[in-house]
Amino acid sequence: MEPSLSELLLPGLKLMLVGMGIVFLFLSLLVWVIGATARLVKSSDQAQPVAQRVPAGAEADEAERVAVIAAALRLSRGLRRH
Repeated sequence: MEPSLSELLLPGLKLMLVGMGIVFLFLSLLVWVIGATARLVKSSDQAQPVAQRVPAGAEADEAERVAVIAAALRLSRGLRRH
């Protein structure tokens, strides 16, 4: 005796609904955890002290640092071409 179409489809539909329900619950939990983590990180970010102003002499150091990096890049690119 062969099973009828309804006998085959009903367990398949039940399995599909259970599977989709589990996936939906898992994704909902995942979204909630990510949201809670984002709120936690945002609140800890606000607790950090604000960066202090850069001293006036640091601007010259920064310009020198940029010049040294640019020269190193030019040198390394020149060595690669040979």
